[in-house]
Amino acid sequence: MENLIYTLQNCFTHKDFLVHDRLVGTLFSPLHFILSALLLALIIFLAIKLRGCSRRTVRNLMAVLWAIMVVWEVVKIVWETVGGHEIALEWGGVLPLYPCSIFLYAMPFALWGNEYMQKAACGYLSTLGLIGASINFFYPITVLPNYSILSFAGAHTMLFHGVMMFCFILMQTTGYHRYTHLHKPWELILPAIPTLIMSIPANIVNYSPIGSDYMFFKCNSFFLPSLFGWLADWQSTVILYVLYMLLPLAFYLPGMLYTRHKQKRLHMGRTN
Repeated sequence: MENLIYTLQNCFTHKDFLVHDRLVGTLFSPLHFILSALLLALIIFLAIKLRGCSRRTVRNLMAVLWAIMVVWEVVKIVWETVGGHEIALEWGGVLPLYPCSIFLYAMPFALWGNEYMQKAACGYLSTLGLIGASINFFYPITVLPNYSILSFAGAHTMLFHGVMMFCFILMQTTGYHRYTHLHKPWELILPAIPTLIMSIPANIVNYSPIGSDYMFFKCNSFFLPSLFGWLADWQSTVILYVLYMLLPLAFYLPGMLYTRHKQKRLHMGRTN
């Protein structure tokens, strides 16, 4: 109970000043498992419950969630900048230039863009966004080792990636966007466009004197060093570009082939 009280009293305390042994709800603790399971159940329940909503209602709901996440992201960056031992912006790590950060920039196009903008933005959320959100939701290794899930930082990472997952599931259950919505072969590149655009500022920082591994182009994060750590940075970057471009194929090509096969059978049935 004392540790729980300590955790709640320090929910806005920066990791530099925390006594980590006294925190409850850190990575893979019982409290982490319980709260993340409840959040996941709520995400799935709401997405299914809202499956009959109109396209306008879905758009408005996602717009509100997106706006909340944008504000929360700005507040988090300011908090990270002024909350630690040193008051300084950590250019090499705190900027929203990660694969999941693309959500902040792509969602307006998914909500209000034209047909192809929506296919590109929703395609990102349904491929790289889904993968990134799922990994960080179930394995928040960058935050929960240092914070409790009850903290400001812990709640941010769980809810941010939870919102991404919710938007994806809601798109699928309501038909706002599905894996069968790309019809022409050239459209398979659309879901990769948000990632390719974001790669420009990410690699400007990565290869500047600041140095970083935004969007993992240098393969210095997670499990990537064990796979590509022996390569030069530029070689890792090329490999990541190829992966980011090919990723949508695994999600959309089966749907495209299924749709074409279904249309072909329907056409043959009519001719007979």
